[in-house]
Parts: sequence; C-alpha cells; structure tokens
Amino acid sequence: MLKKIILIIILLPVLNGCTRDDICSEGTATTPLLIITFKDSANPLEAKEVPNLTVETADDNSTQVITQTSTDSIAIPLNPGANLTNYRFKSDDEGTNPNTDILGFTYNHEDIYVNRACAFKTVYSDLLVNLEDEGTANWIVSIEILNQTIENETQAHITILH
Repeated sequence: MLKKIILIIILLPVLNGCTRDDICSEGTATTPLLIITFKDSANPLEAKEVPNLTVETADDNSTQVITQTSTDSIAIPLNPGANLTNYRFKSDDEGTNPNTDILGFTYNHEDIYVNRACAFKTVYSDLLVNLEDEGTANWIVSIEILNQTIENETQAHITILH
C-alpha cells in the first residue's frame, strides 16, 4: 500500500507536466530585431548591396552577428538589458578595401508580458543612431531613421546610405 502511494506521488507531477500553453507558438510576437536596409547614396531609392558585410558587437568580447555576407538588408538584435548597443559594420571584410564604421544605437526599452509560455518581449522606442565620425574614411555616408519604435519586423527601421 505504501509503495502505491509513493508511486502515485512520483507519477502525479510527471503526468501534470507540460501542457499545450507551455509552448510558445511560432506565430507569437517576440522581441523584434532591428531591420536595416542599405541604399545607394547617389540614388537613395535604389537598394545597394554591401560587399562582404560583417557586423559584430563593439565591445571587448566582440561577437559576430553577421559574417561576410553581400546583402542590401539585415536584421540585428539590440541589447534588451541596456539603452545602448554598439556595432562595428565592416564593409568588404577581408577584401581589397576593408573599412569599418562604428554605429551606436540608443533607445528606451520596455518589457511587455506576452503570455505564460513566451514570457516577455521587449519593445524599443526613441531610437537614435550615432555614426562615429572618421572624417573621409567612413564608408557609411548617412543614416535615415524610418521608424523610431521597434515593435515588429514587418518593415525597415533604418536606412543606411553608402
């Protein structure tokens, strides 16, 4: 009799484990990435690929977010635990004309409860971008903020002209 009671006590938590609402469904909104498009500085309406683009965090323990990709748009994360994220944008990384520009993204962040399975998502607002000025050595000509609030990934938030 005692063995049956112990067995029931052990099996009860196992049978009462995960339920369907403990899994965050694929369509649920989560913390959005920052969407950046690259355009031609001579013709701002025309998309322009950045050759061999590498994006990495600009801190002591730098982490590559994008590695040597030729593309005209990217999606990168912002730090949800801070109000500032710095990245190194390397054009033509390991090519014949490598050039690195440092961008600082400042913003406010707010954690919003989604549900029990997904917990919280972070929404960013009041986005500002600072390009570290290197004089004529910058490959980034200018930056246009299209949307200061980052709450989804349906459209670009920033356009970089180069």
